[in-house]
Amino acid sequence: MLVLFRVLCIFQGKATYRNLSRYSGISEKRFSRWYQRDFDFPDFNSCLFEQVVSRDDECIAAIDASFIQKSGKHTEGLGWFYNGCAGESQRGLETSLLCIVHLRAP
Repeated sequence: MLVLFRVLCIFQGKATYRNLSRYSGISEKRFSRWYQRDFDFPDFNSCLFEQVVSRDDECIAAIDASFIQKSGKHTEGLGWFYNGCAGESQRGLETSLLCIVHLRAP
């Protein structure tokens, strides 16, 4: 997973097996096999969180949703979302960022 995350951070274009293999030393077939396996993302995120934040830290979770105006019929995830700039629901995409905020500086 570490190799995959590194490649996803640096490559340009669509995330196809061929593009991923161009930016790493791994073959398209290996990426294909990796994507067929199950991966426990909730457990992975919990482990990362426990390494960064101790139980004594006072933290809250914050979310920031952004609206992207998009037309067409074939875009995956296309739907009606609230656009804060327009003050109404509009057709497009929504992207969200979830983060942990420390309430007290270390």
